[in-house]
Amino acid sequence: MKKFFGGFACLVLCLGIVSQTWAVDLKARGLWQFGFGVGIDTLADKASGKHLHSGISNDKFKARQRIRQFFDAVVSESLSGTVGFEIGHIRWGQASTGGALGADGKIVKLRQAYIDWMVPESPVKVRMGIQNVTLPSVAGDSNIMSDTEVAAITAAWDITENVGLTAMWARPYNDNYDGKQRDYLDNIDAFMLSLPLRFEDAEITPWVMYGTQGKNAFREPNGHGGYNYVFQGNDAGNQVGSLGAIPFGNVNQQRGASPAYGSLFWFGLPVKYSPDPWNFEFEFDYGYAESMGRYSVEKSWYGTPYATQRVRTQREGWLAKALVEYKLDWMTSGIFGWYATGDDGNLKNGSRRIPFFYAETRLTSILGDDTCLYGGIGGNDRSLSFDGTWGLGLRFKDISFIPRVKHLLRATYCLIAKIMI
Repeated sequence: MKKFFGGFACLVLCLGIVSQTWAVDLKARGLWQFGFGVGIDTLADKASGKHLHSGISNDKFKARQRIRQFFDAVVSESLSGTVGFEIGHIRWGQASTGGALGADGKIVKLRQAYIDWMVPESPVKVRMGIQNVTLPSVAGDSNIMSDTEVAAITAAWDITENVGLTAMWARPYNDNYDGKQRDYLDNIDAFMLSLPLRFEDAEITPWVMYGTQGKNAFREPNGHGGYNYVFQGNDAGNQVGSLGAIPFGNVNQQRGASPAYGSLFWFGLPVKYSPDPWNFEFEFDYGYAESMGRYSVEKSWYGTPYATQRVRTQREGWLAKALVEYKLDWMTSGIFGWYATGDDGNLKNGSRRIPFFYAETRLTSILGDDTCLYGGIGGNDRSLSFDGTWGLGLRFKDISFIPRVKHLLRATYCLIAKIMI
């Protein structure tokens, strides 16, 4: 009898727990995107009497689509969870991406998976898990980490009505090394602290971020008994991360010692001042990545090597960008510009460009605007950073000819100098 009542009590307890879980409010939201692009790889059709052919793409027209679906499980104002999936990019007609006849590609990907909760008896909000992160920025998005998913814990505290504090620990890479000492010294960690200051017409958000990268974080066997070093990667065509000075490509044989862990450092100062109808935005960023060793590269003349040069992988640079806008009744007109340091051609001192994790600046559609959805025509950028470029532009936004439909027009001139990426 005691056993029966004990089992009955356990059953009631379990049913009570299950009934509580059904009290969760489940909400769905999503984003359906379609892009159609027409373009050519180069303005030159012939060189030395021969037709040119791009190694990227010979199609002049492409159609793509992408779906992002999110589900929010809300328990209360103090506790909720989110999971998100992405389907695509689907290139119409392509079997590998699910766009061919039959549409049965295996292309569902995890986008986000995190929980939001509040520290009991405090105003501190915490988010932990795979989440979307954009560092504080104005005049476009961040050139260092923008609109990208990363495993992290973030905590935000509104100290007063005008002063806040945000902290983050992120782990972009870990346990990807498959060498003799598997998963050894291959993690990259970043620690960020920002101080949002909000006033009547102004916002200032100074921030600083320190990180460490293990010497094996980008180390890969080269099949010849040695190792290559990859300081950048790609995700569906988008450039993901550039933390070292890589001459003539992104894979090089290391020669010489490197530290077990190298230091990464950034700081930024975005400032926004918006007295109606004006809007002024300015941002300055600096970044540094410690050298993870030296390399030897061959100098050649028409394919014939004649000397070697020692190369340093340190990376250091800065960026300044600005935006000025004036709001009219029927549109908002603006002028913008940026300047980012670039390489000086001396491989011995490394790169003079800002290291970054993921750059989608979105100030212009020429650079950093995730244009791969627009058709992927060769020559379109793949989430490129502003590193090694400067530019000026005009933009006119919120132009409407049809109710609830708005347009954005931009004209940009920029200079791109590319030695290292």
